[in-house]
Amino acid sequence: MTEARWPAVAFGAASALYSSWLLGPWLNPRLGLTTGLASDLAATDQPWHGLFRAADLASGSLALLGSARMLAGGRRDRRLRWHRLGTAERSAWLFAAAFGVATVFDASLTALSCAPSIDPDCPELSGSLADVAVDPHTLTSVFASLGGIGSIVSFWVAARPDSADRVWAGGLAVGSVVVNAGLLVELIREGTHEGLWQRVELANVAAWLIYAAVRSQQTPRRRA
Repeated sequence: MTEARWPAVAFGAASALYSSWLLGPWLNPRLGLTTGLASDLAATDQPWHGLFRAADLASGSLALLGSARMLAGGRRDRRLRWHRLGTAERSAWLFAAAFGVATVFDASLTALSCAPSIDPDCPELSGSLADVAVDPHTLTSVFASLGGIGSIVSFWVAARPDSADRVWAGGLAVGSVVVNAGLLVELIREGTHEGLWQRVELANVAAWLIYAAVRSQQTPRRRA
């Protein structure tokens, strides 16, 4: 594998690993494709939680490494690639790195100890909305979502007008905003479809990581 190719492989693998929730119906039938929150699969008291945590941890790490390579450049670069990127594209990779860091924390230091969406006795994420908003797991999840949204919007801004990149990035950006807004509303009103909204959001993130893999192989638009 050439040095220039491995960021695409890293982002592609990150996308596949971030989709580990698809194994939920087989490994943890209580949390199927629409039952409860997919993030509860990694709760300590759930079966196979180690597998789901490891998948998210690896996904975040790969996204971070791939983003760092896109910002710093390789051994053959005489100066940091950072200086040759336009503001929007540089922001896209920085947001992708932020997603990676937040996902690593989400899967390790702030992971849930129990599954609140299916366990009424679970104290996690209980209490007032203010208490939930400052919960460490909620914060890392929010930062991961913001990292993904910020990256894809920045990619859209950086894309050449009338290009396929602009069309794909625009679609992913609109999808990210709509799906995250829908998930937020569903969580606030404590609806019954929060699991479905979250899984669509996770699928959107996986699609963005594939898009990032493709963009990593393109010649960046240089700074004006």
